[in-house]
Amino acid sequence: MRRTLLVPAVFALSGLLPAAVMAAAPSDAPPALRAALGSCKHSGLAQQRVTEFVGSMPARAGASRMRMRFDLERKRPTRRWRRVRGAAGFGKWERSLPSRAGFIFHKRVVGLRVPARYRALISFAWERSDGTILQRAQRRSAACWQPDLRPDLRFDGALSGVPAVQPGLALYTLMVRNAGRSASGPFSVRIGNGRIEAASLAAGERRGLLVLAPVCAGGSLLTARVDEEDRVDESHEDAHGARLPCPLG
Repeated sequence: MRRTLLVPAVFALSGLLPAAVMAAAPSDAPPALRAALGSCKHSGLAQQRVTEFVGSMPARAGASRMRMRFDLERKRPTRRWRRVRGAAGFGKWERSLPSRAGFIFHKRVVGLRVPARYRALISFAWERSDGTILQRAQRRSAACWQPDLRPDLRFDGALSGVPAVQPGLALYTLMVRNAGRSASGPFSVRIGNGRIEAASLAAGERRGLLVLAPVCAGGSLLTARVDEEDRVDESHEDAHGARLPCPLG
């Protein structure tokens, strides 16, 4: 239930970390004019969600240098494509060295928010020796789909219980399911005043967890909590606390 904070220092709006690499094309093989998706890596951990975009452009007669600008675009489910504002390393012009046959530039983004699709709008410009622009062009890359692979702990069924051997105590069973796409890691479960540590639940796994707690009165409600310390970074932050009917007569 802990919501991960994406790294804010370099990219304050959405926590993305950009990295760029420039390469000059060989003089005998000018590159094509294009915007491409270089890589798209998925993970349940923010810092392992990575995508890379590549822009390339050939030289033009009459141009001294080439320019390239990357703008990052994101589409969340049920929403339209929008430009990501304030992305460090994006929205600024990169310039080639003079008198080159072509210009290739890579931009890598780390810490992508999920679920969402990402693409790059790349603007190209050919610059004369006096700094004026000879020609312009734009291309969009293919999209990188980033699914939400985090775990999702949920209550899965009614609370049951039987009196324990110790007077005044009962042994309660709470069914918990991991509805997410990756293992949860350890977490705690609380029922009333009783608490246990639970081992990791695999993706899709359902397990009955036993908690020893004081006997409840028939007709009363018991407070139940899963991952009370918010140790698990989950895809959804709902259905983690409930008031459940006492299962004892």
